[in-house]
Amino acid sequence: MGQLDGKIAVITGAGSGIGLAVAERFAEEGAEVVLVGRQKERLDEAAARIGGGARGESVDVGEEEQVRALMEGLPRVDILATFAGKAVFGPVDELPPSAWKDLFHSRFFGQIHAVHHALPKMGKGSVILLCSGIADAAYVPDYAGGAAICGAVNAMGKNLAVELAPREIRVNVLSPGFIIATDIKFNLEDEKAIDFVKRSIADTPLPYHGYPKDLADAALFLATCNFVTGQVIEVDGGWTAA
Repeated sequence: MGQLDGKIAVITGAGSGIGLAVAERFAEEGAEVVLVGRQKERLDEAAARIGGGARGESVDVGEEEQVRALMEGLPRVDILATFAGKAVFGPVDELPPSAWKDLFHSRFFGQIHAVHHALPKMGKGSVILLCSGIADAAYVPDYAGGAAICGAVNAMGKNLAVELAPREIRVNVLSPGFIIATDIKFNLEDEKAIDFVKRSIADTPLPYHGYPKDLADAALFLATCNFVTGQVIEVDGGWTAA
């Protein structure tokens, strides 16, 4: 028997990278997974590979009405895991503020939309897994707006954990460091992208890379350990400890 037998897990950003790895891991443990993202064909292909009742739903989590319609169509939500988003880099005096607003729209408000509309379908023992990043705890060059988002998600996760504890709904935050093979979209090209990768590797104490499966393992722990809530779990190879 799997640890998540009979559970319905909704995973946003599930078309690739961390979200897909989490969906695969949850399905291995018996969950019926709903893969949410914007690229329908990619989601359907992933759902077909996963099997076990997995299905893809084309939704832009930044658009609240799309999220509402998705959640209303589900019988219940036992696990909500939110990984949709992108990254934007640039000096604060060069990158237009609209770029940070757009990033907040998907990375922060996308998670709020999901939580708000999933909660009516969540009962005792349900789990919410948010996703932030290490930039609120460690310096990442030219990422001031992104750092603000990470801090906002972490604060929201801790607050929600206390708010929802009387309903026996647990809330935790996964905070990834430099994870390869994620297919995340960002605005760095050529030498700047190479420099970012080199710098990220240098800032990670462990002498090997992190992969989406590492986040999936952490997500499974948080989905199954019934006395853990209100935590920000840094999956970063020691970056924030250095």
